[in-house]
Amino acid sequence: MSKRQRKTTQTVIDKRIKEGRGKGHFTDYKPWLTIHDVPSQGVVTRILGWKSGRLHHYFSEHFELAHHYQMEWALNCADIREQFPLLPLEKTLFIADKLGIKHPVDPKTKNPIVMTTDMLLSVQKQDDIRFVAHTIKPKSKLNKRVLEKFEIEKRFFKDSGIDWALITEAQINYELVKNVEWLHSAKGLDGNQISKQLITELEPMLYKAIQKEEMPLAKTTLQYDESEGLDQGTCMFVVRHLIANRFWGVDMNKIIVPTLQPLKVYKNNEINGGSEYE
Repeated sequence: MSKRQRKTTQTVIDKRIKEGRGKGHFTDYKPWLTIHDVPSQGVVTRILGWKSGRLHHYFSEHFELAHHYQMEWALNCADIREQFPLLPLEKTLFIADKLGIKHPVDPKTKNPIVMTTDMLLSVQKQDDIRFVAHTIKPKSKLNKRVLEKFEIEKRFFKDSGIDWALITEAQINYELVKNVEWLHSAKGLDGNQISKQLITELEPMLYKAIQKEEMPLAKTTLQYDESEGLDQGTCMFVVRHLIANRFWGVDMNKIIVPTLQPLKVYKNNEINGGSEYE
């Protein structure tokens, strides 16, 4: 397979615009850049989004993907659009010129590049939806040139009436991130042999067992797998599924270690409107 064109030319920009990059919402959104378009020094990742129902493309695991997990868990975040383009290009060129800052260019072609923001979030407040832009960068990378480019980005969104924020490791709750990562693949049942009916049957028994047992969660769920004649790991999946869908509540700010600790859970009536899995 041939490599993607990684040089920025007007032809490449026009092609991406024609492909609908940066357009749409939820499953229809296409990021301006994918993991195939840009070399990364970090661990590149594609992950199926809970809220979008599509694959998200991230260029750093410890920062972009970590913040994605935070936003997946945030109740008021309705949609996440990563690698959102700052178009039209003429606008960022104008802003850069006005600020007296050199606009980012392709180091090989010297063509101006289309700037992107790491995430454009759709945030819901009651019946209102507003957009918030998040740029994600570790503190160690915040040099003068990086901050200049962020100033262009910030001004672009300010002119569009959109709040912009810089996210560093100081704004990432890594305890929460690890927990959402542990839950993430268990939210849905598509492609899984575990049925909704089985979860409904197991939920009350598992809840009582987890409430009274002082042994590690993994041992409790394994015992129930064996006593109910289930495949190993079934009850642990059910626990993760119930937490991921907020039927059960846990302290998400304290890292869950199922092999070493029991788990304190409670019925999340405020979220799901009832005490049982439905």
